[in-house]
Amino acid sequence: MQTPDTSAAGAAAAAPFAPKPDLQFADFALSPALLAGIAELNFTQPTAVQQLVLAPALEGQDVAGQAPTGSGKTAAYGLAVLQQVDPTSATVQAIVLVPARELVMQVRDALQRLGKHVPNLRVAGYYGGHAMRDEVKGLQQTPQIVVATPGRMLDHLERRTIVPNRLKVLVLDEADKLLELGFQEEMATIISRLPVRRQTLLFSATMPDKVLNLVREYLTKPRVMNAGGSNASTLPESLVLRGHIVSAADQKPAALYHLITQPDAGRSLVFANTRDRVEELTRFLKGRGLAAEALHGKMLQPERDKSMMKLRNGSATVLVATDVAARGLDVNELDTVVQYDMPDQADTFQHRSGRTARAGAVGTAHLIATPYEQQKLLNWPSAKNVQWAGLRPPALPDALPKLPRPSTVTLHVSAGKSEKISRGDLAGAFVSVGGMERDAVGRIEVFDHHSFVAVPEAQAEEVLARMQGAKVKGKKVKVALIR
Repeated sequence: MQTPDTSAAGAAAAAPFAPKPDLQFADFALSPALLAGIAELNFTQPTAVQQLVLAPALEGQDVAGQAPTGSGKTAAYGLAVLQQVDPTSATVQAIVLVPARELVMQVRDALQRLGKHVPNLRVAGYYGGHAMRDEVKGLQQTPQIVVATPGRMLDHLERRTIVPNRLKVLVLDEADKLLELGFQEEMATIISRLPVRRQTLLFSATMPDKVLNLVREYLTKPRVMNAGGSNASTLPESLVLRGHIVSAADQKPAALYHLITQPDAGRSLVFANTRDRVEELTRFLKGRGLAAEALHGKMLQPERDKSMMKLRNGSATVLVATDVAARGLDVNELDTVVQYDMPDQADTFQHRSGRTARAGAVGTAHLIATPYEQQKLLNWPSAKNVQWAGLRPPALPDALPKLPRPSTVTLHVSAGKSEKISRGDLAGAFVSVGGMERDAVGRIEVFDHHSFVAVPEAQAEEVLARMQGAKVKGKKVKVALIR
């Protein structure tokens, strides 16, 4: 393990850590229950950030880690937190603050999977837009680990529905985005109400001065580590950046359509700057025969869940999103990113581009720019590798072409975690009642009060008919096709 610079000021300049190919999870003296969870998730070897963070975090040291999206940082701090939690104690022992609702669910689910074999472990997620009464009811069984957005965490602290007097660990995840979204005041208030004697772990994709100030203020003698994160200019080597210059803004819709209908476009994420533009582009793409979904901050949480789920399970091929909404996207198989609107800042450009080519995969990020917009990007170090070329997009076809449609559709099931229903329960019901082969059942996602199951389009109607009125774990459920 390297000895990194322990000063906060050294974070930006710390050299990226070179992982050790022979290091194993068992070398960190993790509990048998955690090693069983790791094995079940098919994690073969610790990633660079896991190798770098686990040892000091398990020793109780404060850590400020710089790591890019898709590097495995959730498991890095998650394993350290899970190792320290006492599941026999009904007290809140760890709090993870994240900037977005989607990240709450993503991190909560990741910790639950890692801790699957830890008896009596309870991990809960709380976020705005979700009924407070449901959260308060759930807190009657106190979770040992709470994942939350700052606003909702502060609500619970003020109501005293969460009393963190036995807190061991605080995690600030995506610290740069927490600050960018204006959570500084909420974080300061939350931290002022936590025990002074605690461990604090902070993670950020970038380490600008505002994040280093957080490190100085809230961490005690931290180990400051760089596991391949970037301050402004580094993007994955497997990422191809292509810039397409159109003569005028009114050519952008045709350019977008041209790019995402290429044979190798695959699953695509399109960035727009406003929710109105997101809705406009989604209507445009749907009207052209594409399986497109929208994602922005004004959508209700069930609608956001549905959009992301359809992209993940392959029943949608395009997601059009704003930056805030896309921050917590848990989609590892994005082939293409398109920046339809130009971002205002260089770090936003980098974040958007880095949503593909994650964890060593290959991906392409496109930019559609007018000559004026191109000039702005030329000054950004992170855009120095963009391959620029003029684009005169083909005219949009008068009649709808026969584009490839997703072979998967999604079914909504009216029960979820609140009814103690698991993925295995649903898979079993779709096999025994729905008449499906086990390997034909697609991705299953279970939320608090509902679930989504992906099935082949050719079987959807038959499965839907068979599942009407079916019982899952003794509970009668309603099943409907998601349009």
